[in-house]
Amino acid sequence: MERIEVALADSTTAGVELHEELTSTNEVMRARFVDDRERFAPFHTIVAFSQTAGRGRLDREWVAPDDSAIAISTYLEFDAAAARTSIGWVALAAGVALREALLELAAAQSPGLAEDVAGRIAIKWPNDLLVDGRKVSGILGELLGVVDGGARFACVLGAGINLRTPEQGLAFPHAIALDEAGIRPERDALIGAFLRGFAARIRALDEAGGDASATGLRGELERHCTTIGLEVRVTRPQDADLVGVATGVDGTGALLVRGADGQVHPINVGDIEHVRPVVKPEEGE
Repeated sequence: MERIEVALADSTTAGVELHEELTSTNEVMRARFVDDRERFAPFHTIVAFSQTAGRGRLDREWVAPDDSAIAISTYLEFDAAAARTSIGWVALAAGVALREALLELAAAQSPGLAEDVAGRIAIKWPNDLLVDGRKVSGILGELLGVVDGGARFACVLGAGINLRTPEQGLAFPHAIALDEAGIRPERDALIGAFLRGFAARIRALDEAGGDASATGLRGELERHCTTIGLEVRVTRPQDADLVGVATGVDGTGALLVRGADGQVHPINVGDIEHVRPVVKPEEGE
């Protein structure tokens, strides 16, 4: 295991552990926090270049074999007073930060490449980053517990990123790797660019009491979230499916879906399927 330090935007640093292989970076961080009572420094990060038992949202399997992907788990804390509105933004902030990091690294390769991919990289609410409509990264935010006698909430944010397409191909047909888009980042550069952008947004959110509009995060998300403006089908764990138009996000990061009855439903938990773009009346037949 190797350790590096990543310089953040506020002149602090984040410690990063680099592991060749782990079962699950999120689960390793959870075990050390819960079982070993380890209090990590803010934005301490565990990275694995091969992950054998990872999982994504709704407990879906996410395995990173053969050094073709990278798994990143980052520790963060929120003031308890801001946690209710902040926690829903953790995965969304990571998606915004990762998109920005990929564009930064693409520009370092070639300004023309950055221009080419800028319109092809988008966020799917709540936890996927897409390239050409296919999943290049899955993101999972989880609550770990409370610290400082309940004054602060501890969370872990996990992100898996497909770096290159292995010889046998990717496990799912709707997946894509960065190399297919021509983006071939150095691993340390990717980790650093992502952490700087993510930490800056989370710190701003915490300082603003969870107000994502005041920090600009809500606006960033709405500009780059491909879900907004689409007709979607929402599969809800404890309720009937909802089909409607995604119109935006609210102050907690919940997706706002206008159903056929005209009622707007805030969606905090659910599987989102993009159905089709909404056709404006003047564009219809």
